[in-house]
Amino acid sequence: MRYLVTRYAKDEDTPESVTDVSSVGADAFAGLLAMPADRLTDVYPLGPEHVAGFHRLTGMALDLDRFEYFLEVEA
Repeated sequence: MRYLVTRYAKDEDTPESVTDVSSVGADAFAGLLAMPADRLTDVYPLGPEHVAGFHRLTGMALDLDRFEYFLEVEA
């Protein structure tokens, strides 16, 4: 599985960037999203409740005032 974070400027439909964060692993993202790792198979919006944990896992800061972020799982 590949895990990608896609960033969109607010109110835009075209992604501004895509970052591969696969090295973090399914178990870590499952914990962040509070779901079993084997059910992590879709696209998940990242919101205020995910900012601190996401930064801890990836080192990436999420600027939710300017952008929308999604964790995308690809087979």
